[in-house]
Amino acid sequence: MIRKVLLVSGSANFSTRDVWDGYRTGLQVAGINVIPYPTFSMLKVLSIDTVCAEIIGTALDVNLGIDCVIFIDGLYFRGERGRVPLSIRRAGIPTVLIATDDPYEEMGASDSLYQYRFSNERRSAEEPRFYLPTATLPPPPVPPSSSPTYDLSFLGTVFEDRLPFLKDMARYCHEQKLRMVIAGKFAADMSEFKQYQNVELRSRTIEAAEKWELYAESRVTLNLFREAKQPAISPSPRVFEVTGYGHCALLSGPHRAEVGRLFGDSIYQFQNLEEATVRLQEALSDSTDRQQKVERARSVTLQAHLYHHRATRLCDVLNDLTETGSPVSEREDRLAWVIGYGRSGSTWLAEMLGDLPRIRRWHEPYFGRIFRYLADRPEELDRPASFYARRYQKTWIEGVRSLFFKMVQERYPTFGRQALIIKEVNTPELYPWIRTLFPAGKMIFLARDPFDTLDSYLDLQAPDSWNEQFGKNEEWLSERSVRRTCEHIRSSALAAAEAYESFPELQRLRVNYEDLINGAAPELIHCGKLVGIDVDPETAARVADEHHFDRQTETGPGKFRRKGKAGVWRESEYFTPEVLTIAEEILGPIRTRLGYSE
Repeated sequence: MIRKVLLVSGSANFSTRDVWDGYRTGLQVAGINVIPYPTFSMLKVLSIDTVCAEIIGTALDVNLGIDCVIFIDGLYFRGERGRVPLSIRRAGIPTVLIATDDPYEEMGASDSLYQYRFSNERRSAEEPRFYLPTATLPPPPVPPSSSPTYDLSFLGTVFEDRLPFLKDMARYCHEQKLRMVIAGKFAADMSEFKQYQNVELRSRTIEAAEKWELYAESRVTLNLFREAKQPAISPSPRVFEVTGYGHCALLSGPHRAEVGRLFGDSIYQFQNLEEATVRLQEALSDSTDRQQKVERARSVTLQAHLYHHRATRLCDVLNDLTETGSPVSEREDRLAWVIGYGRSGSTWLAEMLGDLPRIRRWHEPYFGRIFRYLADRPEELDRPASFYARRYQKTWIEGVRSLFFKMVQERYPTFGRQALIIKEVNTPELYPWIRTLFPAGKMIFLARDPFDTLDSYLDLQAPDSWNEQFGKNEEWLSERSVRRTCEHIRSSALAAAEAYESFPELQRLRVNYEDLINGAAPELIHCGKLVGIDVDPETAARVADEHHFDRQTETGPGKFRRKGKAGVWRESEYFTPEVLTIAEEILGPIRTRLGYSE
């Protein structure tokens, strides 16, 4: 049961500070004992190292009895400063991240730092219960102004991506003789606004009292969502702040689905400048309708979107998670190994799978190297004194499993609630052991025409290719070199095929590179289903489109990503008659077995 928390903020980011303050008050209202740590204030008097040490020391102080540490943070506790949540988590105290920069900034790898990650953006949330939108504190009781000073206000940071729209709105207000104020931090050149006498600029941090005053003195206030790599659908803090205050109408855009779902038509939403000006005039021309919308929006926010509502939800989820946790090895059915052979598109497939909701990707851990010794010396299984003797196989297999799952728990503490896809195509010595090691696990066999694979290998071995190990091999097309490459492909492909064919049918999936090229979305859905994750078609199509070969950079001959096509060997300069003869001799049988022969 969560009773006492250490609540840590990020650094000096203004929005992060507001969210931290909201949860500080909201958790207290919800009955939680909160020890606040305002990093943004402490950094003014203490060094970074001292602040980091203080947070760790406070969390681990047995006299305080901290149940969990909640980080209200965007980007501060990462890199070297990531040692703060990592140290706390390793000490056995749950760490929680409430990410404040979704979806605008990439958080990077955070699984090893935080056991639980909540997001204010629905599309960034790992599953429904980890979606925790922002909110607002109860606003101060200020009587409405009978004659507001401004027709339109904008409060916030003027980033470069917001500047064009604000310029257009300022020009429109000038032409329509409307009074506008823009207040906040200006991260862009605002000199062009000086030509509009009816547009007031306040370039500074807007403290709480001034913020409420500006809202009270505005008929309409503008909420302008920033651009994001992936289109966002959820409200920002300002949506709840303005609506909860209940003085000015909110003009918000571009349109977001969650805003419409929560507030209906009580908010004036727009998609572009033309719509924004139409909705603004609509709001200004009918004061009665505007006030009715303001009251409806205020009721929505006050009933369900204050920070104590969020804090209660947060505690309910955390209590549920901490009470129902199960050993990581019992979640084996959420584990899948991507096997196959090199230059088959495995990196591409793994990248797409890792971008799907509730799926994590582990890229080439080389766990299989543990079995290299047995692959080279299989007789060790029958040598009585061998560590790997069959008589003691149960013991050492259990030891290897335990080591593996301890590493998974360390790196991916959310495993079980999320699936884990492991790309391991470069250690074929592991393949015969996967079923023994992980009887409830899953297997994805990625196949590609071995001739195309050979063509790709020959390209990476060419002089000046991306692979420095081979880039200076002047005899890369010699018979000896081509034979060695073909034998390597055959050996890996055969090991993968045999492992796949012996694996339980309901626990395996074959994916062909050629099918990925023709349309990856259905294959992503199938992979998700294999590990118990339902991937909706829209998400699969979006991820597939984002990773389409045409969107890749650094492509072409000699590059890691070369052509993104099937059947390239037929037109390849590398496939001389001599090379084709060797390929048919060595790779022909496995190519037929995989279904690629003409």
